[in-house]
Amino acid sequence: MKAVILAANRSNRLSPFIETRCKPMIRIAGQYILENTICFLKEAGINDIVLVVNHQQDLVRRYFGSGKILGVNLEYVVQDELNGIGQALSICRSTLEKKPFLLVYGDVMTDYNPFLSILQTYSEIDKEVALIALPESSKEFGNVYLDHEMKISRLVENPKANQANYVFAGMFVLFPEIFSLLEEYQNDISQCYVKMIETSGLQACLWEKGWIDMIHPWHILEANRMLMSSWETAEIDSTARLLGQVHLEGAVRIGPNVTVESGTILKGPCYIGSNSYVGNNSLIRNYSAIGPDSIVGYGSELKNCVLFGNNDVGRLSFVGDSVLGENVKSGSGLTTVNHTVDYSLITCKSNSDSIETGLTKLGAFIGDNVSIGARHTLGPGTIVESGKIFPDNITL
Repeated sequence: MKAVILAANRSNRLSPFIETRCKPMIRIAGQYILENTICFLKEAGINDIVLVVNHQQDLVRRYFGSGKILGVNLEYVVQDELNGIGQALSICRSTLEKKPFLLVYGDVMTDYNPFLSILQTYSEIDKEVALIALPESSKEFGNVYLDHEMKISRLVENPKANQANYVFAGMFVLFPEIFSLLEEYQNDISQCYVKMIETSGLQACLWEKGWIDMIHPWHILEANRMLMSSWETAEIDSTARLLGQVHLEGAVRIGPNVTVESGTILKGPCYIGSNSYVGNNSLIRNYSAIGPDSIVGYGSELKNCVLFGNNDVGRLSFVGDSVLGENVKSGSGLTTVNHTVDYSLITCKSNSDSIETGLTKLGAFIGDNVSIGARHTLGPGTIVESGKIFPDNITL
């Protein structure tokens, strides 16, 4: 069986990180979303994978190449115009129309391997299967309803109520007949699903573990926390250097050629990527992921944050509940304020839109290649566009 992963789309709601990468190339807990998906597929016995690409596709091709490094065979199909899921799938017809295949949305994440479950369901019934999940709120997703045999009986594409209901989890086993439906419904994938529900039936496979669809920037933090929560053991590369008194607690993961100076406390789960440096007396708290080639200066504190890589956090800084894109440099004394004075809900402003996050604790979201001088304070929910430069905050 082959799998097709949709990795072409660009979502402006993930600004400021989507301008310089496609969603599947966001690094979560030290690993790209797409890399995590491919590894799960390989574990489930799926080695032939089609990647549908467009936005920032060169980054995908450079990193994964033919797929040999991960032990899989990758084929690339370019979606020249981003006209939706159905159109993306239709251009793969020549390579998928002979046998059942897995359709995977490239921007969803799970903490354990979902393909083992969906393939098990398929092997039992030999029919089309959809993985479904139950998020806290299903308003932003198509809602599905089930009958007593766990078949999907109804699909509501744009629900009005903000409630918890089953949703498509972005993974399907489909038969080649889907391509005839795509022709009939002009590549409207939702209409195809409805037709399948009404005729041949679409079996549900319930996923009861962690699941998240990457829509807004703070979902990066949620996905990072979800993935790290599944870690049970510490992993420290043999080339890492922990100098003097370094205190470790819980599932701490440290990559190759990392140096951690004396007096530092690492509270897992946390992650430090390859070739990184953590200065003396720093505090790396749980759910912090430091990407490769990064520097954390003396006496700094990181808490529940994601650094994509090649970052430089100046000494005596606090970075909490925040996401820093690649090549973000900050001077000493950076503070990301992660709550309002009265702990009210935080609003983010992105692309001239104000979005209620529903969170009382949230720091800053800083795009790639940003340079922030010394002694800056960023308010809750701050979004900094890629490439911005802020001089030192000199008061005298």
